[in-house]
Formats: sequence, structure tokens, C-alpha cells
Amino acid sequence: MAEAEAPRPLQLPVRFPDLPAYLIAVNVPRTAVPDYLGPPMLTAKVEELGNADFWAFDYPCGLQVAYRFLHAGEGGLVRADSPEIQHVLRHIPFSSGCCEPIEPKLFDSEIRRLLLAYPERQAEIESLRSYQVWRQGTDGNPFKVGERTSKRDADCWVRHFDSLGHHQHYWFSKVDPE
Repeated sequence: MAEAEAPRPLQLPVRFPDLPAYLIAVNVPRTAVPDYLGPPMLTAKVEELGNADFWAFDYPCGLQVAYRFLHAGEGGLVRADSPEIQHVLRHIPFSSGCCEPIEPKLFDSEIRRLLLAYPERQAEIESLRSYQVWRQGTDGNPFKVGERTSKRDADCWVRHFDSLGHHQHYWFSKVDPE
């Protein structure tokens, strides 16, 4: 996704809430990652796994994303401050062909685990699929854009479409629970 502002580097290590261990696996060799993210922000030992290179960024919409690429492996893992997989995919600089999101069954299981462990976060967690992005067609009819998402992602997506200068109108709205 094109950004009006570049993401801002975050101070490492980044402490994310207790979310799934990763959202996306990236199949890019560690040695090629600096071409996408710049030089590693931190190189440190990961217990029982060896050395790894780390990067972390804060995007203008507020999304925070961290990357870990082990020296001994091929590819890396992506985490975020919220389990907004599609939002993360739209921001990270890797092509969709080399990104593999966490399996839906595992993701849903992790969300259920979070709801049990943190009942006070229920509204936040359940709101991850509470908004829909819309586009008004040239015929005046509204059309859904993408799938249900979070308010932050929906707002980010609408701002992105507006920045492209299209003459279509984009907006988002809260939708009823599924």
C-alpha cells in the first residue's frame, strides 16, 4: 500500500500484547530482507533458535509491525500490535506470493484463547471484524470493498483510496455481528 508518510522505526525490543506468536510467515531469504526493510535494527540471540535479525515499524495509521528473520532459517515471521492480518499484508513491503498468513483454524483458536485469558478485551477483539469498506459505483450503487475488518484498517484503507485521486467515493461503516 502506498503511504503518504513512510513508517517510523520503533525502538526494539517491541512489547506486543499476548497475541498469536506470528500472523504471517515470509518466504524471503534473510540476506535479502535489508533490500526491503533497510539494515537490521537489532541482531540478537533467540533462545534455542540462534541469532536473528529484527525490524519494527509504526505506520501512519497506528499499525505497529515487527519482523524476525533467523540466521539459521529461510524466511521470517511477522507480528503486529493487533491481529489484523489483511491490514498488515497491505502495509508490509513483501509481495503476497511470498507471504503466508497464519492458518484460519489456528488464528481462530488463538482468538478464542485470548478471549478466555483477557475477558476485559472482548469488545476490542470482537471489533476486529466490525467494519466494512464501501465504494459508490458510477451508477450510484454501493459496493463492498474487501472483507469485514477493524475500524483502524477500514479508516486506513479509505484514506489510501482517497489518496489515489479516484473520482469514486469510499467510506466505511460499522456492520452487524456475523
